[in-house]
Amino acid sequence: MRKYLWIGIAALCLMTTAVGCGKKTQTEQTETTVQETTEPEQTEETTEETTKEATEEADEGEPTAAADRYHMLQGTVTELSQDGGEFTLLADTGDTYEIQLSSLRDVEAELEAEAQIAIAYIGWELTGPEDLEKVELIVAFPEQEEWTICQETGTTLFNAMSSFTMKTDEGHELQLLKDNCPIEEGALSQDSGDRITVVYVTSQGMNFPIEVQKAEEEEG
Repeated sequence: MRKYLWIGIAALCLMTTAVGCGKKTQTEQTETTVQETTEPEQTEETTEETTKEATEEADEGEPTAAADRYHMLQGTVTELSQDGGEFTLLADTGDTYEIQLSSLRDVEAELEAEAQIAIAYIGWELTGPEDLEKVELIVAFPEQEEWTICQETGTTLFNAMSSFTMKTDEGHELQLLKDNCPIEEGALSQDSGDRITVVYVTSQGMNFPIEVQKAEEEEG
């Protein structure tokens, strides 16, 4: 009788151990499944972060297309510093810009309170004051209701210290002041005969240069 009793106890112990092992195995499988399900989500997040970083890096580069490089910042001067070295511009977009006079290459407008001006600049289009340091301010002139950013390619007819005249490929003459605008090295190296491309703002018959670059020689 005792023999059968011990056999029964031993069998019960074996069943208990088997059940415990089964639960442990099931728990491990559950944890593994959760881990495998989570990993693709982490990969997706990593991909999104990489794409975002790549986009930010691209935004920090220099724009190449002409339509992306040249823009106008228009607004009203609201305040000038006592020494005249800085002024506050309330842009037509509603943003406020603190602009150092030394950051402008040329000023063709009276900088005084309530004066409406337009500033031609090179770089990405401004989205707010924080972008101001990313662009190059070229010329400030009286704001006009209508203005056009033009680009002409041609050959110089006359090149002086402060101005130059070119004959465009379309056959008309264009005279511009240099006005400290950016000039690519070698673009205006001769008294005449240089092949150049000029980007300028035209408004009410006045032309304000923004940039002068070398151009390829005319074929034929």
